[in-house]
Amino acid sequence: MTNIFAAIASDSTESEVEQRVIVPLLRLLDYSDGDWRSQVSIGKLKADFQVRPQESDLLSPPFLIIEVKSAKRKISSSLWQIKRYLRKSSAVFGLLTNGYQFQLVYNYRNQVSTIGEYSQPELIAKFPSFYKFLCKATSLKLDRALYKSQQQTRLGFLNLVQKEFASTSLLPVVAEATISFPPQNHQNSKPMIITVFNNKGGVGKTTTTINLAAALTKLGKRVLLIDIDGQANLTTGLGIDPLTDVEELGKKDITHLLKDPRTKLEETIIKKSWEDIELSLVPSHIRLSNMETTLNSIMNVDRILELKLKNHGYDFVLIDPPPSFGKVNIISLMASSAMIIPTQLSAYPIRALEYALDRMADVQQFKDFRILGIAVSMYDQKSSSFNLSMYEKILALIEKKGLAGKVDVFPQNTWVPRLNIISKAQDKGYPIHEVEFDDTLTSPDKEAAARTIECYKKLANHLIKVTQGDV
Repeated sequence: MTNIFAAIASDSTESEVEQRVIVPLLRLLDYSDGDWRSQVSIGKLKADFQVRPQESDLLSPPFLIIEVKSAKRKISSSLWQIKRYLRKSSAVFGLLTNGYQFQLVYNYRNQVSTIGEYSQPELIAKFPSFYKFLCKATSLKLDRALYKSQQQTRLGFLNLVQKEFASTSLLPVVAEATISFPPQNHQNSKPMIITVFNNKGGVGKTTTTINLAAALTKLGKRVLLIDIDGQANLTTGLGIDPLTDVEELGKKDITHLLKDPRTKLEETIIKKSWEDIELSLVPSHIRLSNMETTLNSIMNVDRILELKLKNHGYDFVLIDPPPSFGKVNIISLMASSAMIIPTQLSAYPIRALEYALDRMADVQQFKDFRILGIAVSMYDQKSSSFNLSMYEKILALIEKKGLAGKVDVFPQNTWVPRLNIISKAQDKGYPIHEVEFDDTLTSPDKEAAARTIECYKKLANHLIKVTQGDV
């Protein structure tokens, strides 16, 4: 395999990667030339390679679809494309590569997930596992299992036919075949209730909450969102109208949860589903904006949400309060064990961080509470020197507050750039992950969304590590 990779360079074209890497790789996986086809039409698009052994017992979906890019192109922005090929073709595996980076995806009931990411050295080191699942022998084993399962189904149908038409003919029973895959170990993070807070508006607080929640869900976490802002931006950002989808249907929202001691958490939750993501939400309502006096009159109101969230059953609860210092902010922070502070890399939002840090100190007087990190969003990718100066200002502020070593800025690979597609997705009422399913959007939109998804995925992974104490 080392010889294969030596045949390409950083300026290799897509065609060169196909002929010098993919074709030899397929042969290493024991496929012959007749086992694959190139430039296969899938809908209006064309996949570079479609792999299905000639010996297949039935006209089954492709075993493997391969999409190839030129060596200098980042493959993460084309992940939506290989996912679309798998959903359209019902293929089992998909491989996206530029010859240097490889992403392996798996399709289960049109839910397509990345199961492996490799550099050249990593693919060489892990090739035995890669071979085990992608080789021709595995493809044929799966094909035979599907064939026998199909015959078993047809046998059951035949029994119904025989009864209906009084036929006495019999066929031998076809044993049901199975194919086993090694179990995966999913280690759950410690259940966390997190307030996403900054008293400066317009810094991507709600956008971060929505898309971080979606990314956590894609990683197998159970996530509950709580909108405790009277503007209800989180609610509408998930495509839920507080009037028509909540009030007019007689459903309960955050106001009922806060003021009525008999209202339980589960009574207020709305589940919102898209193609491959489901999120749970406690919606907000504009009446919350005028409830300050009402809330102040409720006994022990500061801990009312904390009490309602006992035994919540989620891995993560993300609370989105308003960008201000009011009663609902106190309620939110007292219910939480931690906080994430979203910010932009510009002077005024960074100045506002000081007040968020002070608020953390206030809460710590009453309970165990920490800041998990500062999340950067909406930054200008073209202003690297300016971004560095703003980053240094954040570090200086942290040191000034005596929090060096206790509060960190999340790593740069988690920073989310300023892109129109992010706000466009929120306006449409879905997380950025759902852009790939929206056929009204352009390929550049989908590529931009794919780059953004990578940022949120890294943010979610980092958050899990932080909550588990691995960072």
